[in-house]
Amino acid sequence: MARPRKDDTDKRDLTIRVRVTQAEKNRIWQQAHESDHTPSDYLRVKALGATPLRYVPTPDRAVLLNLLAELGKIGSNVNQIARHLNTAQATQPESLIAAMTGVDALTAQLLQHLRDGHTG
Repeated sequence: MARPRKDDTDKRDLTIRVRVTQAEKNRIWQQAHESDHTPSDYLRVKALGATPLRYVPTPDRAVLLNLLAELGKIGSNVNQIARHLNTAQATQPESLIAAMTGVDALTAQLLQHLRDGHTG
């Protein structure tokens, strides 16, 4: 599943540099962590009153995101195997079809958990 493309007006391609002391940096990072924001989103909220685009994932969500990434890699490998079998004009064994179906089902279930389990 591809990530949706952003409009040119939504792309963040500029950087603002601000000089702070080590203590100020630590305080910003700590306050961002306590509010479950990235430091960039935390500063946007404070400076602009913006709505953050994302929150730092909870430990459970982080695990699910990592699992989803691994499933994507496995799915890619299964796709390469299927392509090779099709190119060689070999018949696909039932186990390959079952594996691909299982990966799709597991991916859909993880995506549902990510949508339902994270409020923010």
